[in-house]
Amino acid sequence: MSASIPPIPAPTPPPPNNWVAAVAQGSFWLSLLVTLYFVAQALMAAVLARTGFWTTLVTLAWEQQLDGSLWWMLKHPAATSLLVALLCLVSTLASWGLWRGRRWGLWAYVWMLGLSALANFVIAWWMDRLLLVLIALLASDPSAQHELQVQRVLFTLTLVGTSVLFAGLQGWLGWRLLRPDIRARFH
Repeated sequence: MSASIPPIPAPTPPPPNNWVAAVAQGSFWLSLLVTLYFVAQALMAAVLARTGFWTTLVTLAWEQQLDGSLWWMLKHPAATSLLVALLCLVSTLASWGLWRGRRWGLWAYVWMLGLSALANFVIAWWMDRLLLVLIALLASDPSAQHELQVQRVLFTLTLVGTSVLFAGLQGWLGWRLLRPDIRARFH
């Protein structure tokens, strides 16, 4: 008697790669943590802004004619922190929508990727502009001013280089999320 060869079972297809949920979940928890941090910072800033030290700092910034945006942030530290917390909350909601497989979450997340990439360049420009003013205030000696200018240029190049790197990574992630097979998972 010959034994018949049992049929070879067909291989089961691999489960779909769920990297989107892992990215969304990590982004959600990180965004939530940063949101809570800036809310706590706003509470501490509200207390600190009433002190004589902080009032003196704001007055000195005004007298030295520092950048208007910096002066406003020093004058309103709690509001500044709450504005950043609000932006982080929007990112938290976009991440939650992506994590839960909502179409609005996908589009909100992709928009947040693009806006945060743009914000990195704006912040690099703002920091460079601010450093120009501070160097003019702090360095009266030409050699010290030259050294600080070199450090400013290196710092700005580092910020811009990092912004380019993150813009590339965020663009790649946005492109991956908008592929038809990934978009089909969202309802």
